Amino acid sequence: MPARRRFTSPLSGDEHTRREFFRRLGRTLTLGAAAVVTGVLGARRRRAAQSQACVNQGVCRGCPSFDGCGLPQALSAKQATRTS
Repeated sequence: MPARRRFTSPLSGDEHTRREFFRRLGRTLTLGAAAVVTGVLGARRRRAAQSQACVNQGVCRGCPSFDGCGLPQALSAKQATRTS
């Protein structure tokens, strides 16, 4: 098996093989994609919580949206039902 040629990175000055370069590139892209997905999901969740409107005129008991509701009144009702 022939010796692998090593290349010097113009940015970092590190020496690495082509395989190592692509492995590092894949890791970096995967980490970046995970960060972007996390940010998008977090922003979507925050936006959904801010745009919620009460569908049951403030009566939380018996509301079909109660389990997923993030409005302050529903959160208080959930906490009250947990402690009692």
